[in-house]
Amino acid sequence: MTGDAKPFVGIVGGFWQLKSNPEALAEAQTVAREIGAALAAADLGLVVYFSNDESLEPHVVSGYVAALPAGVGAGSIRVRYAESQKNTVKFAEQATRSDVFDPLLFAGNDWEAPFYRSLVDADGVDALLLMAGWRSTLIAGQIALARPLPVLAVDKFDGAAAIIRTELATTSRDYPSSSTHSPENLVKWLKAKCDARTKQLEQGLSRERSYAKLISQRRKRSWATASFLALLVTVFFGMTRAPGPGLYPFLTFAGLVTAGATGALIRSIITGTEESDPTTSLLLGGVAGFAVGLAYLIPQWIGAPGILKSSATAVEATDKIQFISALLVAIPAGVGFDTVFSRMLRQMESQPISLTDIKR
Repeated sequence: MTGDAKPFVGIVGGFWQLKSNPEALAEAQTVAREIGAALAAADLGLVVYFSNDESLEPHVVSGYVAALPAGVGAGSIRVRYAESQKNTVKFAEQATRSDVFDPLLFAGNDWEAPFYRSLVDADGVDALLLMAGWRSTLIAGQIALARPLPVLAVDKFDGAAAIIRTELATTSRDYPSSSTHSPENLVKWLKAKCDARTKQLEQGLSRERSYAKLISQRRKRSWATASFLALLVTVFFGMTRAPGPGLYPFLTFAGLVTAGATGALIRSIITGTEESDPTTSLLLGGVAGFAVGLAYLIPQWIGAPGILKSSATAVEATDKIQFISALLVAIPAGVGFDTVFSRMLRQMESQPISLTDIKR
């Protein structure tokens, strides 16, 4: 979940234990609707699993949808169910506000295992609301605590939610109670916890990106150092310990590739704007240095072939001047080509092509 994304709250609980007490059952359903309205007002999404009247979900959904203005909240309620529940999980509000609901099917007929897995899905549930319930509610609460997720456990009614609330209250001094807090204040507390967790996750991602960038820069420096040393060795042999005319063109070509690669790697270190693979800069710079350097040398060789003459017996001073000049041209060629390629790559990443953009 990013800072701009809406947090989604998993709704888990049930009122089976309260069926023998009609007054408590009616009160629980009322509280659920009030909490649903407060969740809508706080711009929190819902993840729901069951729609039968004994579950918590339909009552929270009822209050949530009633609090949404017309045309607002599209996709705010994610409905998760197995294939075996396809014809049974249906909320009354879907008949009038189908835009608010986003059905998501669990693979297979079993609901229980996918239900618990959805609580640890990074793109599924960002927080949890618990009320009453029993075994599955208790397990869901423990999964959320282990993840950990912000959990609002309503303790006003008997059931697993009260057990989870007692456990949470022992480790948090400010944990709210439904006996002292209104549904609006309970949701306000949950929203604050969601915001704090979002900020914490963003800080963690920022640290990971910084670490990845640091490792990338270290790799780039290592490759750039090796490439620069290779360039110095090439210059040394090309200027002071020149081989015979037969090998000097090969040394020149190797120098062009090394010079271009060095320029590209140095550029990637100086900018430091992406965690790119240094081998990419090495390849791009080497190709650019070779192509541009060779294009620079060809007109000169046409006018003064030098070492390319079959009669050449030694490397002359003019050949060495051409050699070092070509290397100086190849370095900025590597810089420029790697810069252009990096910019094009960033533009493609920021403007992805969708299927709707493809014209048949």
